[in-house]
Amino acid sequence: MAMRLSGLISGMDTEAVVKSLMDAHRLKSTKVQNKITTTEWKQEKWKALNSKIYSLYTGQLSKLRMQGSFAVKKATSSNIGKVEVTAGSNAPEGTHLIKVKQLASSQFVTGAKLDTDNKGNQINSNTKLVDLGFDASEGTTIQIKNGEKQVNLDIREKTTVGNLIASLQSAGLNASYDTTQKRFFISSKASGVENAFEITSSSSVQVQDKNAIRDFLSYDLLSNADKSKVDNYLNSYLNDTLTPEDKVVIEDKLLEIKYGQVRTKFVNDYMTNQSKIDEVTPEVEAELRLSLGLEEGEPLDDAVLQAAIKDRLRLDAEVAATAEYEAWKNNEAEVGNVFLAAEGQLDTLLTAYANAANEPISQTGSLANLGFGEIRKNIDGKIEINGNPQAVLVQATDSIVIYNGAELTGSSNNFSVNGLTLTLKGVTVGLDTPGTEDDETISLSVAGNTEAVYDMVKDFVKSYNELLKEMNDAYNAKSSRGYDPLTDDERATMTEEQIEKWETKIKDSLLRRDNILGGLIDVMRSSLNEGVTVNGKKYSLSSYGITTGSYTEKGLLHISGDEDFATVASLENKLMDALNNNPEEAAQVMTKIADNLYSSLMDKMKSTTLSSALTVYNDKEMSKTLANYKSDLAKMEAKLLDIENKYFKQFAAMETAMAKMNSQSSALMSMLGMNSNQN
Repeated sequence: MAMRLSGLISGMDTEAVVKSLMDAHRLKSTKVQNKITTTEWKQEKWKALNSKIYSLYTGQLSKLRMQGSFAVKKATSSNIGKVEVTAGSNAPEGTHLIKVKQLASSQFVTGAKLDTDNKGNQINSNTKLVDLGFDASEGTTIQIKNGEKQVNLDIREKTTVGNLIASLQSAGLNASYDTTQKRFFISSKASGVENAFEITSSSSVQVQDKNAIRDFLSYDLLSNADKSKVDNYLNSYLNDTLTPEDKVVIEDKLLEIKYGQVRTKFVNDYMTNQSKIDEVTPEVEAELRLSLGLEEGEPLDDAVLQAAIKDRLRLDAEVAATAEYEAWKNNEAEVGNVFLAAEGQLDTLLTAYANAANEPISQTGSLANLGFGEIRKNIDGKIEINGNPQAVLVQATDSIVIYNGAELTGSSNNFSVNGLTLTLKGVTVGLDTPGTEDDETISLSVAGNTEAVYDMVKDFVKSYNELLKEMNDAYNAKSSRGYDPLTDDERATMTEEQIEKWETKIKDSLLRRDNILGGLIDVMRSSLNEGVTVNGKKYSLSSYGITTGSYTEKGLLHISGDEDFATVASLENKLMDALNNNPEEAAQVMTKIADNLYSSLMDKMKSTTLSSALTVYNDKEMSKTLANYKSDLAKMEAKLLDIENKYFKQFAAMETAMAKMNSQSSALMSMLGMNSNQN
């Protein structure tokens, strides 16, 4: 913005004069700005109201129009301490008899107490399995099978208790080593025989060869990401569908991981090679003396010399390593090339690994040293522990119930049968002697849930009333004639409370006598007042005691006999009577009436050239109008800026003319010999 020096010659407040002139010009733009503000407020008000209408449409109204909403059942148990029950809409009404023969349980394994490892140290997640007596010398693998999922843990010298727990958890089990109780605790996350798990171990030459490759790659020093890559590459290498070219790709991937290690070792060996040190020492010493200005025979700090030698060797080693790598990469490597040697070693190891696929697998007994032993199914399909008699096993079991005389099983204590959902809490069969009167039979009673259906209808009526009242208030609001959105200058003279009251007055009246809102109110009221025919008879909401109140309420509904509707609370509750005595007919009437309103709202929410889908007001038209107002305002503002600049130019010209006139007057007076001191 240009800086203006106002009225230096004339003494006029040019800024104030121009502002007064512009205020008159801005009357039209202010009116357009007011239209923008009120349109935006109106848009916000419609959006909020549309959201509430849509919520009723998809919520309480949609529920009321569905026959299934009236088929609510209530179930009770004669002993909720043993069996809790809920009923679905398809549960047969009447009495159901049930006995609980067995509860479902998860499989639990509690290991024997482990005092210390073989070195006398307390056991924790960092303890190596070999220090607990686990044999890792023969390529041992622990197989963890949980349902359809199996995880294999190849045991190496550095495999820890933490690694084992992570593998158990990866298989979907709960697993921990309790350092206080000094035991492994392992359990299935879900109950039922189908969720029983097995933990076994085996030894094979192939795993031993696999571990040899891991050792070659310094597996334990790798990042977790690189460890995962190595494991995936080695597992893929055994795929029968791989071509020789595919195997070369895998070998190259493994060599990429090995490359950094080989280079590092080459550089370290080079730098510690005494012959290399002796070779560079005289040259480095001469360079140091020259750079430090020392004469022959003057003492040289040995630490400085050794550091300089180390730096020179590191540089030479890097150059030599790069040359070795480039020679190998270009197939020009000679015997003794470290990268070529690494490739040969890996090739030999991979060949042995692949050829060991047909070698026999033998079982091991090392799991006993971890406190639990082999956990596997016996010939009868039952889980048992072998190897450590101090370990404790709790078998996974299925739930078993006798429902109306039929024995049924399930994997959980949440049991579904014939539309009933049972929560089993205790056994009722064989409390003392099976088959005697000591058995308890629990009665489950199922009946229609009239209270829930009544509450659903009441919930709709209350939501409808809240929405209709808000719509009525907006449509019949008091006029805000004479109230326009405040300008910045007007806001500056008012308190926050005054501003809020002023704007609320305008916002409350935005939908006053709005044609769309009025039509929507009429549709909602007429749809619910419309009668329906069921079984040849005409019904309406009033047939069930749901009526409108006085004219001043403008269509609000009341449920006769309900305490929440004070004006009709003392009357007969026809709705409850109908739901108790003729529920099917009442359901048909209610769903038809609700469907009338649902269809009417659906029509109002259809997409048109003026409105979007699921919208009851002309949002497209409103957005277009708002855009036009903003475009008009932008044009007006540009024109006003031109006018303002014109005024300032005119006043600037006046100031220039006055300055020139004053200058000429002074010159004339000087020529006539007049000055300010003469009388």
